[in-house]
Amino acid sequence: MPPSSPPLRRSLLFWGIVLIDGALWVAAFTWQPPEIHSAPIVAVNVWPGTETFIVARNSGRIPNHTINFVEISWSSSAMRAFSNHALDAAVLTLSEALQLRELGQSMKVLAVIDESVGADAIVGKHGISLMADLKGRKIAVEMRSAGQYLLGRALHEAGMSWQDVEIVPIIAPESTLAFAELGVDAVATSEPWLTHLLKDGGTVLCDSSKFPGEMQRVLVVREDLVTKNSADLADLVRAHFETLPLQTQPPPVLKVLQQRENLTPLEWETVFSRIRMVPREDQGKYLSGPGALLKESMAIVHEHLKAYGMIEDVADWEIPLDDRFVVP
Repeated sequence: MPPSSPPLRRSLLFWGIVLIDGALWVAAFTWQPPEIHSAPIVAVNVWPGTETFIVARNSGRIPNHTINFVEISWSSSAMRAFSNHALDAAVLTLSEALQLRELGQSMKVLAVIDESVGADAIVGKHGISLMADLKGRKIAVEMRSAGQYLLGRALHEAGMSWQDVEIVPIIAPESTLAFAELGVDAVATSEPWLTHLLKDGGTVLCDSSKFPGEMQRVLVVREDLVTKNSADLADLVRAHFETLPLQTQPPPVLKVLQQRENLTPLEWETVFSRIRMVPREDQGKYLSGPGALLKESMAIVHEHLKAYGMIEDVADWEIPLDDRFVVP
């Protein structure tokens, strides 16, 4: 066969380059890189009931590549981080979670962590013994937090409203300084700061035990992660329940937790008399089916939030409950 002529070779080379170039362009616009698995980012607040996650992390029950924990001192900061998509999961009260839902955050409740039965409270300074004594006085509270919800409930029960008091916004760690440095007459706070206010002579004017079912803390997770990161979330939930009860952890572990919460061993025991941890075997009655207890609690909290002007009246307010990680 006679050799190809130079023009023919040039033509074949040209069209070959065109075809390869075209294939590369098609690949550039259609190729999807393999999905990179990223560990969910979970907030752990300063709250005794969430120390289960610290134990699970420190003991290796939850490897670092499975869950990324971020320690956040107060709940409004966790809410802001969740809203900004800097977090994937957090432990929040029902009132806090519903306020996030109002902002359009898509989430699910995967577990009920605990119920506060006195661990959230309105504390008055020396000489103030009743909520009615606070009319016209200054009250320190973290805005959009469980403390604000509890304050709204307490004022309502005492026949008052926001207009009857002067609100001084703080963040939770400032609770113990509020009497001395802010000149307030009462503080809406939670553990562990509640313990220190009582130790300094404060008086409980109203606490969460007065409103059963309304001050529950739940694990909320972005809705899209429930399927995408189901194995990681299953590890997280399982590790939480395996750590209960916290009070039976070995002394070295308890010492770390008590130091984190700035509580003595005796104070630690007292705090857990004000917090009822919800075990795995009780999760179904809270999360499963149309008669789930959390649905009822959520509806009650939602109505009070609206009444106190803490959320708008939006149609799509309910947070879905997902029991797949807690019910066999």
